[in-house]
Amino acid sequence: MKKWSVKRGVSHLILLVGAFVAVAPFLWMACASVKTFSEVVSSQALLPKVCTLANYQDILERVGFLRAFLNSFLVAVPATTGVVLGSTAMGYVLAKYQFWGKEIVFRLLLSTLMVPFTVVVIPLFLTMQDLGLINKLGGVLVTSLCSTFGIFLMRQTIETIPNDYIDAARIDGASEVWILRQVIAPLARSAIATLAVFTFLGNWDSYMWPSILLKSPSQQTIPVVLAGMQSLFVERYHIWSAGSMLTVIPVMILFTLAQKQFISGLALSGLKG
Repeated sequence: MKKWSVKRGVSHLILLVGAFVAVAPFLWMACASVKTFSEVVSSQALLPKVCTLANYQDILERVGFLRAFLNSFLVAVPATTGVVLGSTAMGYVLAKYQFWGKEIVFRLLLSTLMVPFTVVVIPLFLTMQDLGLINKLGGVLVTSLCSTFGIFLMRQTIETIPNDYIDAARIDGASEVWILRQVIAPLARSAIATLAVFTFLGNWDSYMWPSILLKSPSQQTIPVVLAGMQSLFVERYHIWSAGSMLTVIPVMILFTLAQKQFISGLALSGLKG
């Protein structure tokens, strides 16, 4: 019992250290966002002596942050919706339908995960140029509507759903769309929540592709605007911190709303591979 307690104590200590390392930069950012510039560069204290919201007002008024915020939403929300709907439907087909070449199609899809994005950047850019989508949010959105990882996750999850539910619905005359919406989606809601969080976060924080495609300030998303602030504000870390906090808030809200299903989905995806 004593040996077990020592092991648990060491494990908890390691977890606490890891948690502190992960949370410390966020705490510094949150505190720096309400400090003055002089206090950020001169004081080593974490907590501010005097809190101010002037940093948030400054970034919202001077760098077109609100427009970038809206642009990020216009990309992340439709992309998340498209990936969740498409991946669920495709995962259902690959998991429950029987047709020639199904495994070949699935393996071909998985093989795309091995291709680095940098390899396809040039042909993808030329394709967007031919479609007239350069410097348009639609160019970023159209390339984000499909996720191989999402198809894989949903296929693995839906495979664990007993066929009896689907067969019973078909006997009652239910359509495939009804089965997908009323049977598959509720039973796979943990995986759907996990996919939604990952997809939203990936599109919300995406920098490389939007920075290549979007050159007009009115079309740029938050990560691109924040990167451009380096030349605008040089070493004004309090302004950067305020912008970063505003960027993190939507993700925190989404994770809070989907926390239970998200954690459950991570556990299921790890156990049912």
